[in-house]
Amino acid sequence: MSSEAAEVTRVVNAFAETWNRHDIDAFADLFAEDAEFVNVVGLWWKGRPEIKGAHEFTHQTMFKNSRLSIQEITTRFPTPSFAIARCRWTLEGHVSPDGAALPARHGILVTTMQKVGGAWRIIDSQNTDVVEGVLSRPQQAAAKPAGKVP
Repeated sequence: MSSEAAEVTRVVNAFAETWNRHDIDAFADLFAEDAEFVNVVGLWWKGRPEIKGAHEFTHQTMFKNSRLSIQEITTRFPTPSFAIARCRWTLEGHVSPDGAALPARHGILVTTMQKVGGAWRIIDSQNTDVVEGVLSRPQQAAAKPAGKVP
């Protein structure tokens, strides 16, 4: 593994390490000031303050006792100062809004990073829940227009 790939991998691992410590200041520092993040349900946060605020809230509630583990990381470098990292993850110990324990979740996190001033920062991130056995979202049958008789 090249030294650049090792540094990008370190950032991905730090994502999980700061998550597991529930250290949202350190978590937010992994992101560039103008970073964007789309979570598993499609919420789109723009800028480090929004990313930090959203994670502060969830780590006081549903993710308060959660543990995030990374199983696999791949990296590629479209240019020397940009990296794309993908990882598989498992989340355990999270709860529903009413406090009920939830089963482990699995997903894929994609992070785009930029090297600025010698440090890799996340500039964009997309998180996806893996839903086993499903090829795509089920589609609803097209509704018939109102007032039309077949």
